[in-house]
Amino acid sequence: MFRRIRRAAFQAKPINPVQMKSLTKANQLVGSGEPGQAAPLFANLATELEISSHPRRAANLNAQAAPAYADSQNEQASLNQARLALNLFIQHQMINRTTVFYNNISRKFTNKGMKSASESMISEFGSRVGLISIQPAPATLHPGHLPTNCTKCGAPIHRNDANWVDDQTVECDFCGSLIRSE
Repeated sequence: MFRRIRRAAFQAKPINPVQMKSLTKANQLVGSGEPGQAAPLFANLATELEISSHPRRAANLNAQAAPAYADSQNEQASLNQARLALNLFIQHQMINRTTVFYNNISRKFTNKGMKSASESMISEFGSRVGLISIQPAPATLHPGHLPTNCTKCGAPIHRNDANWVDDQTVECDFCGSLIRSE
């Protein structure tokens, strides 16, 4: 059986303990219904990780900051984070994540009555995202079930955009933990 194994040199380093603490706190704040306090934590972490050459992690953190800002009715900050996330997703060819996030954030803007943000998203990204086709991975490529969230930091795990280390293990895009499918 063929296994796609990533070399250690290409495997992203885990985030540092201070960043991990901030990420955990942000996820806990969202879980306890305080997205307005979590949003800047996600956004600041995204900036730090993009500067330190972790663009995929930065994209995912921007994608967490955008709905958190939207839930706290900060339309402009939410739109800015969504733009950053989508640009990084597109730039780093995170195809499935691009489409899913675009649809989710567009729906969030509509549900929150953020008409201006929704229109901006459509005009800026509608045609770019519309040209992307989702290519589902064959079910046999990565057997088993993944948890929906990282067991270490609580970040969401996206099976189709995960960094697969081998045919049963993914690397968390946020903290770098290795998670085995069951």
